[in-house]
Amino acid sequence: MKKVIFSALAAPLLLTTVLPASAGAEPQSKPNGPWIQPEQQTKLERFISPEKMHEQLEEIEERARDGRMDLDVVGQSAKYDHPIYAVKFGESDTDNPKVYLQTQIHGDEQGGTEAALDLIQTLAMSNNQDVRTILDNVTVWIVPMLNPDGAEIIEREEGQAKQRRNFQEWTPEEWGLSEDTPAPWYHGRDWASEELGFDVNRDFHPDLSFELTEEDAGLLPGVGSEPGFYVTPEAQASRDVFAELEPDLFIDHHHRYSNTVSEDDDRLNTLQILGQVVDEDNVVSHNGTDYQLSEESLELSKQVNSHVYQVLQKGNSPFGAVSRYPDVNLPGTALGSFSLNDAAIMLYETRGQQHPNGHTGQKSSGMLIKQSYIGIYETLLGLATEEIYDIDPEFYDTEIPTDSPRIQRPE
Repeated sequence: MKKVIFSALAAPLLLTTVLPASAGAEPQSKPNGPWIQPEQQTKLERFISPEKMHEQLEEIEERARDGRMDLDVVGQSAKYDHPIYAVKFGESDTDNPKVYLQTQIHGDEQGGTEAALDLIQTLAMSNNQDVRTILDNVTVWIVPMLNPDGAEIIEREEGQAKQRRNFQEWTPEEWGLSEDTPAPWYHGRDWASEELGFDVNRDFHPDLSFELTEEDAGLLPGVGSEPGFYVTPEAQASRDVFAELEPDLFIDHHHRYSNTVSEDDDRLNTLQILGQVVDEDNVVSHNGTDYQLSEESLELSKQVNSHVYQVLQKGNSPFGAVSRYPDVNLPGTALGSFSLNDAAIMLYETRGQQHPNGHTGQKSSGMLIKQSYIGIYETLLGLATEEIYDIDPEFYDTEIPTDSPRIQRPE
């Protein structure tokens, strides 16, 4: 059984903090920089496997106080039939704010799962006053590993890896389509396994009842600026959780390559955040319904993102190197689809990403997991105390750094 690393905000950091780095080649070439060096090999055993996660969730549920936690299976993965779990604190039929947290939609983005498991243990087992305040005033549902197939370790000559996509072939006949119908644009071979799969985070549609039929053949293969098709069981599971809960806030946890904070701040980014992934004037129409961002959900998105930014700046924080993710227009992502259904959103893009040319996920992973835990925990507490609603949403537009230069791997 994997030992949970953090169970309270006061827990000490396990790994070193991140030191400032510039975008030049010299800092990147040092062994403790963001890149795995030629003599190093990636080792991913510190991240939990699907099987161990299942055991841990069942153990936490058994030990949870007052029966406050429910553990449900909401789907099965495409290849290995791993159960996809939703951990539920509170009922969907409530007037309290409702939060849906999802992690590891990409199998190689594992830090969010670790933070989610720490949060689940805290909410299930702690009798701290702040935890009780959260549970009394906020409903929290968590899918801690949406893509368990991708989370399996793949042994490569260059070191261990995990698959970004799911494992799934394109079977058009399953949808009543002719066998020569092109696959959705987000289907292809993953670099880690060289097997076919879908980028699950492009498989969403704002019409939560959308089901691909022969009448939709002309939409394929589609493009990145348009919705997806719900052809993966992983995206279907996420959609079903969202539709049941109808959350006020959806948080999606990812990883990204290394950046500096801004053109004027060359610290190595620890986190990029975002509260809007679809243009305000973008209208997606389907079956007579128009889907568009609401002013209310966008305002709450900006308040939540601003709150997390401010929390991570407090004191002598090692998490202060936070900036905004670049502007995007992606209605086919989970964040895009759900924001078009009136949910406020927050994107976590934690530093640390796999790539054929190197892996930064094992660098300072303990600190980065702690950062996500703090941000999400403080979001729940801020909603419970209503502190978040007092934040000026203009802070998001004017105070959070933008234009973060990407650091290229030195050749």
